[in-house]
Amino acid sequence: MRRFALIGDPVAHSLSPAMQNAAFAAAGIDARYDAIDVPLRDLAPWMTDKRSEYAGLNVTTPLKEAVVTFVDGMTAEALAVGAANTLRIEKGRVTAHNTDGAGFVAALQDMWKLSPRGRSVCIFGSGPAARAVAVALRRGGVATLACWSRNPLTASEIGPAPDSTPDLLINALPAQAVVPDDVIAVVRGARHVVDLNYRAERSPIPPGIGAHRTDGLPLLLHQGALAFEWWFGQPAPLDAMRDALANS
Repeated sequence: MRRFALIGDPVAHSLSPAMQNAAFAAAGIDARYDAIDVPLRDLAPWMTDKRSEYAGLNVTTPLKEAVVTFVDGMTAEALAVGAANTLRIEKGRVTAHNTDGAGFVAALQDMWKLSPRGRSVCIFGSGPAARAVAVALRRGGVATLACWSRNPLTASEIGPAPDSTPDLLINALPAQAVVPDDVIAVVRGARHVVDLNYRAERSPIPPGIGAHRTDGLPLLLHQGALAFEWWFGQPAPLDAMRDALANS
């Protein structure tokens, strides 16, 4: 039995194990997926001592940037973001990949038949998930890309501060983050809103913004499907994964 896992801190809330174990069962793959709490301070010894036990890993907060220090190679997607959310381990060699950006674009298409091409977009946040989404949106042909973050320097690396209503507003901040009222006033007319957090009690984007609005479950589904396909070289059983999320 091949072993896979999500590592990060915290991970107890994650639906990835239910989703990926359903995918393994549907595809007839003899594998198991777990969620393992790995604080940032423990990442180095964990990667040294434990990585050989796994065929693949997903990586979440706060490890996405730090983990690339411990890999042997990176795909173009991981290099472009400077962070990884997926690792493949073959004969001791670890390759880093990032499916967050492509997963987000796939989620837009799945939910709303929405293409980024020609759209105006604003992202709240400038961490690894925000950067991955920004890279994919630029590749998808967005017309403009603005960013607000609690760190103005890293926000400026994604785009200028928002100064007009975007077509698409994305939250990549923690659920409890507070966006200033003057920034909210600028983006209030956005029609499509995606909060990358899922099943959170609160969003930094206030209720009432967005005629079309979703949390991060569609992204979780599609980034997970892309990870599955990268690990196994075969199409992901998307319906089984979707059903597992709906029933978890």
